[in-house]
Amino acid sequence: MSNEKFKMESRTFVLKHELPVSRVERYWKGLEDAKIYGTVCKSCGAKFSPPQADCSYCYSSNMEWVEIGGEGEIECFTQLYSFPQGFDFAENPYIIAVARFGDFKVMGWFEGEDLPEVGQKVRAETRQDESGVWKVYFTPA
Repeated sequence: MSNEKFKMESRTFVLKHELPVSRVERYWKGLEDAKIYGTVCKSCGAKFSPPQADCSYCYSSNMEWVEIGGEGEIECFTQLYSFPQGFDFAENPYIIAVARFGDFKVMGWFEGEDLPEVGQKVRAETRQDESGVWKVYFTPA
């Protein structure tokens, strides 16, 4: 192998996924109605957020929809400085957090003056981002 420097060309790489959202459409419509939903498996009791149409533990399709809300608690977060493809609207670093609402862990975008802290109380709300996509946002309680 020679001591030549390797040159790497930059190319746009696009992945398209076909997601069967019809069985969890209630989740997406709920965000538009300011509601966050999860599912509970009626067979084994497993809880899912975002909701699943089938249980990944016992493989049952006997799922119950439940609304998630109230006050949650930050369990972890990350601040992103490098924006993935499709996030061209993001001009500043943003924070993605996971908060526990009872038995459910919900992921959302954190909005606050300071960085969140693990254990910090938050409230969840839904709204459209700059590109029109409905998302979950956390604000300090």
